[in-house]
Amino acid sequence: MLRIATFLILAWLTAVSPATAQPLPDYSIAELEAAIIAGKLNRIAVLAAEQHGETVYAQRFDGEAAGTPIDIRSAGKSLTALAVGAAIADGALTGVDVAVWPYLGHPRGEPWDSITVADLLGMSSALDCNDWDRKSPGQEERMYRTRAWRDFALALPARDYARDERGEGAFSYCTAGVFLLGQVVEQATGEGFDAYVQRRLFDPLEIDGVVWRHSRSGEIQSGGQLTIGADALLKIGRMVLDDGRWKGQQLLPESWIDAMLSPRHQLGEHVYYGHLWWATPIRSPRGYEGAWMMKGNGGNLVAILRDYDAVLVVQAENYNRKDADRHAFTALAGLLASLEPPAAPTAR
Repeated sequence: MLRIATFLILAWLTAVSPATAQPLPDYSIAELEAAIIAGKLNRIAVLAAEQHGETVYAQRFDGEAAGTPIDIRSAGKSLTALAVGAAIADGALTGVDVAVWPYLGHPRGEPWDSITVADLLGMSSALDCNDWDRKSPGQEERMYRTRAWRDFALALPARDYARDERGEGAFSYCTAGVFLLGQVVEQATGEGFDAYVQRRLFDPLEIDGVVWRHSRSGEIQSGGQLTIGADALLKIGRMVLDDGRWKGQQLLPESWIDAMLSPRHQLGEHVYYGHLWWATPIRSPRGYEGAWMMKGNGGNLVAILRDYDAVLVVQAENYNRKDADRHAFTALAGLLASLEPPAAPTAR
């Protein structure tokens, strides 16, 4: 499915009309560095790229020591999808169709009792929760003002809700739902979410020094706001790009990576959403490339490109700025243009 999905994305991108998109600056890597240093892209802190398993570029622009971690905000949600896949592979969860409420508390009635792991992975549950609407009962800033985020999330009302012919509810971007996924993983595995991710994924990847945000009552924020270094993000991206493998060890099943990186919702003309991962095009010297990515506030991106066999990382602190994505994608395009291109487009 991953290869099929990538092929479909490339097919979708052939329909992109340059006249309908505002062009990004066309920077070489040297010009990109100069623009960042001059502040033209505001606060981009780190750029890094690896190709064919080797780091080919790494540069720090914020004056901090190499490896100093940065809060990647909602890009951390994609790690929760990896944790769910690990819990399923370990037999702690039976699959994505399992109902979540039995792991979270007593039955509440419909439609809450029918919310599944898949619903929360796809941002398509019945919870009345939309971070993009400040008036939404479940908007994330409301949750952060409470002491116990679990209590807040479990008390959310339901929205008008219906499933389509695929069984999908309408997309609604909901950090509280991803936080609940972390709570499900904790209940299913019997470990704290951070401890489980560290043991199951970060230890094999030789990643340490990660800092998780938590509520005042000590709950781990599995819905993002993870402080982590660029080297760690390159490793995570490479493991996903290699279908769940790392140094000969199968950390996650290939079938989970395929499912995770399959489009479930179309959010824009060429933007799709899978299990807490985004499919978004990146401009390249060849035109546009299909990429799956972790994506967070401020311009924090981890993009994987199968045809290039590459992982690109942008860490930025342009938090809550409207131009954050534009600057981050400008940086991605500059990074991509500096890489060795594929010999020929690969049909998947």
